[in-house]
Amino acid sequence: MDGELLGYITTRVFEGPAYLGGVLIVDKKGIPVEFKYIEPIKPSKLQTLLYGNTIDRYIRVESVGIPLINALEHKPVLLFVREEPFLEESKWSFPVISISRYKGDMLTSMGEYKELEDGGYIIQIDSGMPVRARIEKKYLERLTEIISTLTEVGQNFDIMEPFSRLEEAIRFIWREHRRS
Repeated sequence: MDGELLGYITTRVFEGPAYLGGVLIVDKKGIPVEFKYIEPIKPSKLQTLLYGNTIDRYIRVESVGIPLINALEHKPVLLFVREEPFLEESKWSFPVISISRYKGDMLTSMGEYKELEDGGYIIQIDSGMPVRARIEKKYLERLTEIISTLTEVGQNFDIMEPFSRLEEAIRFIWREHRRS
């Protein structure tokens, strides 16, 4: 996995409502390589009426996610998400994986995985708690390769931790935006 990069993307909704999103690209040791964010997006009343209950997905994916990923100078080999709309129909040439910590029993060995009834997977990527992963359907044939990458990364750093950094950066940007 030398030289391969991992991406983390998130959007947050603040009062207003205002959507703010960012993407963090890290190397295999978790060191930041690139960070980009979108200035707050506030849907108009007319947009809210016209889009109805699809507005959240539209803003997260079309107005935040796609522009952020397209603007990256360093494309990731895997993009980690927490928000399901990013998994629905990505337009990118790399796998999108929804990850979270799994609260159940650990598996017996690193790299071991178990398919869940909902189509997700429990994967033991380090000596800690396993992760719960959902992978875009079009990349399921690469599951073994993806698990190998996750296991390798899991030996170098906590694969969930960059989400904390990214979310704190988004909150910082929102606070700075409100001050100006």
